[in-house]
Amino acid sequence: MNRHEQRRWLAEQAARLMHEQAIDDPMTALARVVRRHGASPDRRLWPDAEQIRSALRDYQSLFGSNRQSLHVQRRREAAKAAMQFLAPFRPYLTGSVLDGTADAHSPVRLQLYCDMPDEVLRYLHEHGVAHRWGETHVQLAAHHRSAAPKLSFVADDVAFELVLLPESSERQAPREADGHTPMPRANLMRLQALLEAEANAM
Repeated sequence: MNRHEQRRWLAEQAARLMHEQAIDDPMTALARVVRRHGASPDRRLWPDAEQIRSALRDYQSLFGSNRQSLHVQRRREAAKAAMQFLAPFRPYLTGSVLDGTADAHSPVRLQLYCDMPDEVLRYLHEHGVAHRWGETHVQLAAHHRSAAPKLSFVADDVAFELVLLPESSERQAPREADGHTPMPRANLMRLQALLEAEANAM
């Protein structure tokens, strides 16, 4: 298997794992594939996040439900409403809902920017939004992963995950699990443009 074939094979295996196990992060899926199959530790032979997402789109077009595009559309509309509601915290959409690979189990993932997490908690409480408090890890700078608060809730049968980040980090997107690729994200204006483009294409 040459370098190109190995990269493509790894991308396809990671994409299949994302689809079957509802994994949202391409590099997390790739890491599991590498461990499971004992693939070469040479990262130059590994696909990047966008190559895996492309393989996932191909996989979904062949084996996914024909309702997959409806799941994406519904979650993008839900994301728009949530981002309008959470506007004081400058939300950004990330993950499978943004890149178009979401399915029926995919949460809407939003990044909020606020130096005082209690402000977000108070805001949700004042508006009657029941939620769970947790923690995740994000990489805001090279070679440095840090803990960040994560809030989860369900609205109209759609799951949401809110990651709270410091205001000073807003200008630079967090990095993918590979540690160097900027995480794709969209603010409300970009999401609205995406929805309008989809509507015009129908």
